[in-house]
Amino acid sequence: MLLLEAARCGQRAVLLEQRDFGAGTSFNSLRIIHGGLRYLQSIDLPRFFESVAERRWFLKAFPDLVRPLPCIMPIYNRGIRRMPLLRSALWVNDLLSAKRNTGVSQACCLPDGRMLSPHETQALFPAVRMTGLSGAACWYDAHMPDSQRVIMGTLRWACALGAQAFNYVAVERVIKRGGAIAGVEAIDQETGQKYEFRAETVINATGPSARAFAARSDKDVPGLFRPSLAWNVLFDCPAPSEYALALTPDRPGAHTYFLHPWKGRLLAGTGHQPWGRGLDEPAPDDAQMERFVADLNDVLPQAGLHAGNVVRVYSGFLPVEQAGGTKLSDRSVMHDHGRNGGPQGLYSVSGVKFTMARKEAERTMNCIVKERRLGKMPPLDPQSRPLPNNPVASVDYEWMPPDSDSSWKKHLAALIKEESVIHLDDLVLRRTSIGDNPRRARRLATQIADVFDWDEQRREQELSRLLQQLT
Repeated sequence: MLLLEAARCGQRAVLLEQRDFGAGTSFNSLRIIHGGLRYLQSIDLPRFFESVAERRWFLKAFPDLVRPLPCIMPIYNRGIRRMPLLRSALWVNDLLSAKRNTGVSQACCLPDGRMLSPHETQALFPAVRMTGLSGAACWYDAHMPDSQRVIMGTLRWACALGAQAFNYVAVERVIKRGGAIAGVEAIDQETGQKYEFRAETVINATGPSARAFAARSDKDVPGLFRPSLAWNVLFDCPAPSEYALALTPDRPGAHTYFLHPWKGRLLAGTGHQPWGRGLDEPAPDDAQMERFVADLNDVLPQAGLHAGNVVRVYSGFLPVEQAGGTKLSDRSVMHDHGRNGGPQGLYSVSGVKFTMARKEAERTMNCIVKERRLGKMPPLDPQSRPLPNNPVASVDYEWMPPDSDSSWKKHLAALIKEESVIHLDDLVLRRTSIGDNPRRARRLATQIADVFDWDEQRREQELSRLLQQLT
């Protein structure tokens, strides 16, 4: 999003990505674009209005990739989750988000929320626990089934506006001259070739590595990103409802889980634990997974979930307010190193949620534009987004190519050429949704590898690399 916002300012913007595009926490999200309903509970109205506006932006900018998501929360009249309170919350949510559909296509408009009777709740969620059920709250958010295509769509948009993006290029150090930024030195991870990129402004937006990058480029900024582990789990079983479900185990202080009916399968999240180890391999341990699955079986006993029907664990890092804690940060952080005794032109930023990524990028660029007196930023017109038509990029969970039709391989070859595909897993996992179904990805892996112009040794290396990531 920073690349897109920089490009719309007319800047000669370059993205240097150490790994593949969107390979970290962005790829491992729950695929939800959240509105502001959750912020009404804490009466955080600024955050509420921003979330509603950003959800609307995604629905306007990506109507082909971001869609309405109906959600329900069964109510058992415990604590603050009571029918009258939730009815009032939905009414206030709709009132304060009255412009949520402005400029949005009809197919992407979000209806008003409503309260459901026990009978209506059971009709939409047959496995709901009926004992003590008073009804349910129903509201609408948005989701992006193919989040990798949203990321690639953003990059294509930025590049259409004049930006450049390089994956597998790691920044080794920033170049300083006379107390100001002059560029960066970087290395191509594939070839070992070193490059120098000249620039007066460098933005450190490296997620969990932001603090370490800031420390070696200037000085430590402890508040940049205090990592905690977050994960979502895809199960090889049908979703219990076509609606997303917010369910809480029946015990004091229990965590609420969100069950996303992702492509007809159950994608559940989000598990969350403190993290005190390195940043290389984020993953819950066996005990954490056992507790996660036990909680889901508590709220959904008919599913009989177990380790054997786990398809994939999507793990990443989210920032928390205190190191070793679990309370997620509510606000992004932007540190202007030049204003704090460091090199002029160096900025470090860390965000919180996918939903707010564009807004945080806009804030960052507004600050830089003001600092450099570049004038007022022009609006970003969603109509300027290029719309690639590649039928293999987004497919449903059960899709398989016809045996008699090889045209799907030509579509893959186009993606390889257009979207900087370096490795087999780039194509399978982060350019297409073929890898959403690991069983399908394994079955098609050798055919997909044939599309690349690799010798036998490279081909076997790439197949092994893909299978490792699918496991």
